[in-house]
Amino acid sequence: MTLAGAIILAHALVAIVFIAGLIGRWFTLGAAARADDLAAVRTLTGASEPFERMVTLGSMILLVLGIAAAIAVGRPFLGPIQGGTVDWLFVSVVLYVSIIPLVPLVFLPRGRVFAAALAEAEAHGEYTPVLRAAFHDPVTRAAHVYELGAVTAILALMLAKPF
Repeated sequence: MTLAGAIILAHALVAIVFIAGLIGRWFTLGAAARADDLAAVRTLTGASEPFERMVTLGSMILLVLGIAAAIAVGRPFLGPIQGGTVDWLFVSVVLYVSIIPLVPLVFLPRGRVFAAALAEAEAHGEYTPVLRAAFHDPVTRAAHVYELGAVTAILALMLAKPF
């Protein structure tokens, strides 16, 4: 196996872990949002933490390996900026980069609000309306739907290579 092949294989394996993390996080937090008692919420939010780590670490490693794979095979991953064309790789990079602002603009601040709501609920010993509202925050939901949609589009582009 060549170095380029090894990098591409590593990129694909990390992508599988990343997508598994997205799906696992989606299901566990969805179940936590539907739970009726605080003990179930605690259990399910705790169960979502490994998936969150898979997404966080996976996204960073995926970017590095994706760039390394493009360089290894001589592809201009920045498309027209590097003298290449607008192709599936460039569109994938643009989609990937479009997700990054969601972290400081939505996920981190809304995550702090959620953590405070969970701490308040635990202090009261019950599932509070504030925690329920934090689970059903429409901005966070929209950001997660966009994230999942963009990742799905990137995966489709990488598999189909339509242009």
